[in-house]
Amino acid sequence: MTAKIIIGVAKDETRMGIINDGRLIEYLVERTDENHLVGNIYKGRVCNVVRGIQAAFIDIGLEQNAFLYLGEKMDITEGQSILVQISKDARSTKGPTATREITLPGKYVVLLPQAAYIGVSRKITDKTERERLVQLCEQHRPGKLGMVVRTAATGVTEELLVKDISELAAAWKVLTAREKLAKAPTLLRRELDLAIRIVRDYLRPNVKEIMVDNLGVYKRVEELMAILPQARNIKLTLYQGLEDIFTYTSQHEAVASISDRQVDLPSGGYLVIDYTEAMTVIDVNSGRFSGRENLEETIMEINRQAAVEIARQLRLRDIGGIIVVDFIDMHTEAHKNEIINALQQAFVGDRMNPKVQDITVLNLVEITRKKSRQNLSSVLYTPCPVCSGSGRVQSRETLAFEIKRRLRNLLSQRGSSKNVLVMANPWLCEWLRVKDLHQWEKELACDIKVEADDSLYLESFMILDNSSVDK
Repeated sequence: MTAKIIIGVAKDETRMGIINDGRLIEYLVERTDENHLVGNIYKGRVCNVVRGIQAAFIDIGLEQNAFLYLGEKMDITEGQSILVQISKDARSTKGPTATREITLPGKYVVLLPQAAYIGVSRKITDKTERERLVQLCEQHRPGKLGMVVRTAATGVTEELLVKDISELAAAWKVLTAREKLAKAPTLLRRELDLAIRIVRDYLRPNVKEIMVDNLGVYKRVEELMAILPQARNIKLTLYQGLEDIFTYTSQHEAVASISDRQVDLPSGGYLVIDYTEAMTVIDVNSGRFSGRENLEETIMEINRQAAVEIARQLRLRDIGGIIVVDFIDMHTEAHKNEIINALQQAFVGDRMNPKVQDITVLNLVEITRKKSRQNLSSVLYTPCPVCSGSGRVQSRETLAFEIKRRLRNLLSQRGSSKNVLVMANPWLCEWLRVKDLHQWEKELACDIKVEADDSLYLESFMILDNSSVDK
């Protein structure tokens, strides 16, 4: 599969999309007024240690304290200064998650200043190449600093590898010097912006082109690509059209559909994706697909397509945590194993490392996927002020019964007006007017007038005294 990276840069927002064979498979958004903290390193101050959950909360100078899991190693005290790195962005009411295991990612290696081992990416499978890289790292690593060789280091020269290690070691030296002088809480090192991280972290052998719509970012990417051997055969394009870059590359509809609850499959089946606080639930449905052979083969065709699309949707929507998928019932172990294998194959290339945990007797498949960034849906969307995020509003019939109950209660009070005005959203007024208001007036012994108000939410209404209104 050939891949293309597109980067759209505006004053207040940077967007990145990865397109595989014409389909959008990943979409990232970062805004200048929202803190993307993952990778940032802070000198923090321990606010409190909570032994009951084996954790501490660290003041890093932001509105929310960072959560630091300690496990059995409860070796810090309140008021102490501590070096931490953010591993997960803040989510909903939860603050960011921090770790004491500092990592400095480079082009070819990730420096582990507090470790002493040398590791190699599992994606480098050639034994001779692995041994070469380990030997070079052992030979040139400064002091006892640990490191992990990245996949991008495959085939790079000793000179480039050593240069990367030296730059990271120098950055660590500067950081530790700043830590000694700085007063907690303070930011010591900020992670690179999105466009540069994309080039550093997302270049793969199948990437054939990077398209950028901003000249300044284009030049920075060009400089970085010039020193990356794996970027030699990648075309870098500056897009200068007036049309939005995602529209120009025919990805506008894919971006717009990220919030859709229903996702159609090629066969006519579809997925339904629902979010809860604890997990994401995906239901596979047959829809209008009736198949061409027997029932079992029809089911398997839908489940095969669903497995591929589920992997794409998890990556596209950046869904993390626990995911439960309800596949259409399969009756043989061979078919269940086939779908599990299809999922695992579809997850290849996902940097959040999804894991298929289990499949139950009810054909429920449990998946976990790492969370690091703020969930994409929380960046792009906010809970509906009408339904409060439930996705539902009360039916018009239900609201009509509620209005009638309120009227009955008000009219039962001594001195109440017998001439009332009900103001509601036009959607509700339309319903009320086609109902037998004359029967309501007879039953409640009053005069009722209904008036539409566009400013009212669907479920909102007002009952007013109408007796003083000129007629």
